[in-house]
Amino acid sequence: MEQQDQADLLQDIQNEVNYVDPVSPGIRFVNYLIDQIAIGVIFNGLDYVLGLTGNGNYSDDALAQGNLSIVWTRLLSSLLVTLAYYTIFEAATNGRTLGKILTNTTAITQDGTPFTFKHALMRSLCRFVPFEPFSAFGYMPWHDRWTNTVVVKKTW
Repeated sequence: MEQQDQADLLQDIQNEVNYVDPVSPGIRFVNYLIDQIAIGVIFNGLDYVLGLTGNGNYSDDALAQGNLSIVWTRLLSSLLVTLAYYTIFEAATNGRTLGKILTNTTAITQDGTPFTFKHALMRSLCRFVPFEPFSAFGYMPWHDRWTNTVVVKKTW
């Protein structure tokens, strides 16, 4: 029995040492804003290039003109740019996006395993769940909770 208590105590100490506090919702919001600006720049650059090459008339009043194909093309492009941005950035930089780089934070796994492409892709896909951004008002956004990841201050 004594040996079991010692093992439990050692496990509790090990868990305490590995525990890191998630960053505040304010820092996460700053990350989100920076990333949204970057996504907007990329999307508008893509939109500009597609407009220059004659692949479509991407005018802002496409819906008013009744051209739904342009609206759907822009929507799909927006979704693909967002998916690619988060997935490529987080996979290539081990859990960091431009927002996280500028605020010196990073996404890590909760169990301490290395951050992989699968983590990045799953976090990105979770962001498309309706009302997912509102989950950030709680303790942990869904894209963290469902993928067992957390955003922390980068101290290494």
